[in-house]
Amino acid sequence: ADLTETSRALEARKLKIDRVIKALKAEEAAETAEGEPDGQEGKGSSGSDDDTEDVMEDSDESPGFLAPVCAF
Repeated sequence: ADLTETSRALEARKLKIDRVIKALKAEEAAETAEGEPDGQEGKGSSGSDDDTEDVMEDSDESPGFLAPVCAF
């Protein structure tokens, strides 16, 4: 029973994270589309690099949040 509840909680978190990833990708695509006509492609790519680092930082934090759930 506890494993089932944990599995459901993890699945819910995964869905939330997937939604955030999709939103970030859509935002990055929109920024890239805006940057191309203005000739600011270089600035857009450096901005996406920063976004990528933010996503990586978030993904580094996620296992920390999930580990206590798995431990129970």
